[in-house]
Amino acid sequence: MKIFKYPNGTYGVFIFKNGYTSTKSIFSENTEYPTRNIMGKDVAQTTIFLPVRNPVERFCSAVNTMRRDKRLADTIINDFISGLEQKSFNNIHFIPVMQTLRNLCFIFDHIHLYKFPDHYEQMLRDGGYEGEIPHENKSTKKLILTDSQTARVANYYENDMKLFNSIEQAGQKFLLPFA
Repeated sequence: MKIFKYPNGTYGVFIFKNGYTSTKSIFSENTEYPTRNIMGKDVAQTTIFLPVRNPVERFCSAVNTMRRDKRLADTIINDFISGLEQKSFNNIHFIPVMQTLRNLCFIFDHIHLYKFPDHYEQMLRDGGYEGEIPHENKSTKKLILTDSQTARVANYYENDMKLFNSIEQAGQKFLLPFA
């Protein structure tokens, strides 16, 4: 998990296939994470902004990225899905956002959710960034899944789907328990 700090002191997290390359071109990752004292001492409350992309769209983008590697160029979609389902394929582009969110809950007091790409500009502005917003790593290929493949991907990312669908407005606060 790579964290960065916005101009206004709020934190952000780089998530692959959720604006990672564009965000990384604006901000550099910090090596200093906010710390929390769990022994009852006063600590500053910390906030982080989390971009969340539709998991099926994110999967398609990840497949397109993986296929740039000549060794995987001819890999069929069902093989990618089966690899995820069987836990025999592990790659950072396919890590569920909920896995990152669980880790963030141990570090940050306030987590605000933004749909990617719909709320991306608003997320940057809420962090105090006023510069130009680049669009890096734009895919020219549109991967089309069958209904069966879409259902399998949605099932694999079930919790990410719930999280994505729960976001009603930009900057919505994440609250536990999440169902």
